[in-house]
Amino acid sequence: NGVDGDFTCSCGAGFIGDNCENGQNIENYLCSPNPCQNGGTCIPQPGDYSCSCTPGFIGIYCENDLCSPNPCVNGGTCNGVDGSYSCSCTPGFIGDNCENDLCSQSPCENGGTCVPQPGDYSCSCVDGFVGDNCTIDLCSRSPCENGGTCVPQPGDYSCSCVDGFVGDNCTIDINNCASNPCKNGGTCTDGVNNFTCVCAAGYTGDTCETDIDDCATNPCMNGGTCTDGVNQFTCNCADGFTGEICQNDINDCASNPCLNGGTCIDGINSFTCTCVAGYTGDTCETDINDCAPNPCMHGGTCTDGVNSFTCTCVAGYTGDTCDTGNIHLVYINDCDPNPCMNDGTCIDGVNSFTCACAAGYTGDTCDTDIDECASNPCLNGGTCTDGVYSFTCACTAGYTGDTCSTDNNDCASNPCKNGGTCIDGVNQFTCNCANGFTEDTCENDIDDCASNPCMNGGTCTDGVNNFTCACVAGYTGDTCGTDIDDCNPNPCMNGGTCTVGVNQFTCNCADGFTGDRCQNDIDECDSNPCMNGGTCTDGVDQFTCNCADGFTGDRCQNDIDNCASNSCMNGGTCIDGVNSFTCACAAGYTGDTCGIDINECGSNPCMNGGTCMDGVNQFTCNCADGFTGDRCQ
Repeated sequence: NGVDGDFTCSCGAGFIGDNCENGQNIENYLCSPNPCQNGGTCIPQPGDYSCSCTPGFIGIYCENDLCSPNPCVNGGTCNGVDGSYSCSCTPGFIGDNCENDLCSQSPCENGGTCVPQPGDYSCSCVDGFVGDNCTIDLCSRSPCENGGTCVPQPGDYSCSCVDGFVGDNCTIDINNCASNPCKNGGTCTDGVNNFTCVCAAGYTGDTCETDIDDCATNPCMNGGTCTDGVNQFTCNCADGFTGEICQNDINDCASNPCLNGGTCIDGINSFTCTCVAGYTGDTCETDINDCAPNPCMHGGTCTDGVNSFTCTCVAGYTGDTCDTGNIHLVYINDCDPNPCMNDGTCIDGVNSFTCACAAGYTGDTCDTDIDECASNPCLNGGTCTDGVYSFTCACTAGYTGDTCSTDNNDCASNPCKNGGTCIDGVNQFTCNCANGFTEDTCENDIDDCASNPCMNGGTCTDGVNNFTCACVAGYTGDTCGTDIDDCNPNPCMNGGTCTVGVNQFTCNCADGFTGDRCQNDIDECDSNPCMNGGTCTDGVDQFTCNCADGFTGDRCQNDIDNCASNSCMNGGTCIDGVNSFTCACAAGYTGDTCGIDINECGSNPCMNGGTCMDGVNQFTCNCADGFTGDRCQ
């Protein structure tokens, strides 16, 4: 084909050169030696060739290594891919070239430490903080009640309760009255880490342990002896005194013991009689015999009076005492023989006699025994027995003394027990019992438990005029009538609902919590829900899976299909792996992605100087002159 006085040759198949003078195989000619560097594959083109570069290399001759220098910063590893590169970043770094340090901006708050993770980060929080970035301060909402102190713990908190409170959040006030510390019927009032006893009457002390000494002020007067009781005392009075505190001097003159007009002077447990003239004796019971000795002279007869006497003179004598006489008269003794009986003394008169009778007798000749019982000297119903110049009183029960004037003190032996007050009667006594006691001598403690006052199974302990109930667990009050509200304050944590029982409660926990008080966050990671090596992070009623490379899904159950991008070249078959793939290359190709045409000429199969032309899974030998055969053999 002449062109402008010249020519060009359009060579036939298999020839090249200006004049088509080179008859060698064109493929062998253009690609041998291989112009493609760094493992690139030479691919013949019509009248030319091109280089198919291995991953990570580019350029006409594959001369540019994209990973040199390493574009991946912060320790990232450069991986060649077709016509480009990718960076495998160290934990905590992301970005095309690993240029972004996820921890550089300190995302973890409140002192948390940023921990690099593959393609991510996590926060290791200081005690008491939780949350992805440690933003939740568990103690900030003051969960510890009643003065308790919140103590940070790893991923949690605990409460250091003040004395008197217990429970996870210090919500339970310890019942300091549970052991019934108040003695002797005292009533216990619970406080915070203490209790107060309201003591029954008669007791004192922090626990009502001390019986108040009601005798300490010496209330018994006039030498009385005090006996202490419970909220009372009893006085044993000295003789002559009576009354609750022996304040009253007994009036020993009350029974009018002085006879014959005598005046009674009261003493202490005694009396004195001041007798009227003519009488004597302790009770003026004796008429003084004014005729003894006989004051009447010259045989005159003496007649006793009250503080006086009268003389009956014999004939011939006169005067108060017959001291004046007529001496011319003849004296006749009318007393001879003695006419006076019963030891009476005869007093001669003038043609008469007078008998001065011995005490206890009367009558002209003293023949009559004087009835000393005629004046009824025996008091208070006593029976009189007459004697000679005397009488004897047989006293009725309860009285004593010569004339039965003294009422026996039936209270002298202190017959009333347990602080009862004795009231003296006639041959009897009455006891006014202290509260809580009964019977004649107050010997029986009234059983205040007899009516079964303690409710709901409480045990009754009888006291003095009171009772104490020891309540079974779950009840309180003087008679155990109050069911303790075990849900107040609410012991159920984390939104749990409390149902009250008897000495117990039941918590219906919100989703995600468990335990008697809903104090435990259920570990949703306990069942290892994350598959294929995924890491589980527990939440409230949920969990999150951080999947290992190559897996995805809520539970990391799905293997990522690494073959989805059809990474295998030249007809290679992709086999998916875990975070990887493998290429099963078509015959004649090799490399991770089958991007390399195997050089079948590499083993110099052409003999005798033959030139090898590489093909796909084959070669062709261009034999030197004089040789033939597949290998020029």
